[in-house]
Amino acid sequence: MQISLWNLGFQTVNFLLLVFLLRRFLYQPILAIIDERKQKVARELQVADQANAEAAALRQQYQDKLASLEAEKQQILRAAQQQAESDAASLRKATESQLDELRSRQSSLLIREREEAERALTSHALHIGLKLAEKLLLDEAIARDPLPALQTVLRRLDALPASERERLLSSLIQQGAELVSVGEVSESERVALQATLSSWAGQSIALAIRVDPSLVVGVEWRVGHLSFALHLRASLEKVRAETLPR
Repeated sequence: MQISLWNLGFQTVNFLLLVFLLRRFLYQPILAIIDERKQKVARELQVADQANAEAAALRQQYQDKLASLEAEKQQILRAAQQQAESDAASLRKATESQLDELRSRQSSLLIREREEAERALTSHALHIGLKLAEKLLLDEAIARDPLPALQTVLRRLDALPASERERLLSSLIQQGAELVSVGEVSESERVALQATLSSWAGQSIALAIRVDPSLVVGVEWRVGHLSFALHLRASLEKVRAETLPR
């Protein structure tokens, strides 16, 4: 293999020329841009440090101002509190004096008004009691004896439309009847009640009896799916709902 000195020299010159051109037109501009960027970053960091220092100074000034304002506020509050306590003591003394005088003047008036109010309340209570007694008597809302109560219930059932009465009779045969009474019911009374109920239904009807003293006076009949409250507790609740203001 033969090496041409001319070719070797020519390639060497080309390489040196390429290195010179790259250094002249590529590396130096890139290095210049990088150096400029470094200087710009350094300037921006310097500006940021200066801004931080100024902000810290302003923050310290603000905190000092707040502390001064807080001390001034506390001083004003203490002075206002002392003045308010002094004014309150004077006002309380004057008010107590006026109240004592007012109590002395109005004592007899209050006693008279209370007596008149008691008389008015008594009269109103009597009026309500009379109205309540009249309403209970007119409505026949309370039945002391189970048998008259049952007869009242059966009269109401006879007044029902035929379709409703048939539906009630069906539920009565299936569910039976229940008597809720204030006191105990004797065996003879139970037999009479069951006979009356079975006679009305046309066949034997089961009868359950339960005692509930909370009814006060009267009874409650549950016939099939219907319930008839013929006792004082239910009557009082009904009258109260109708007469007392809401």
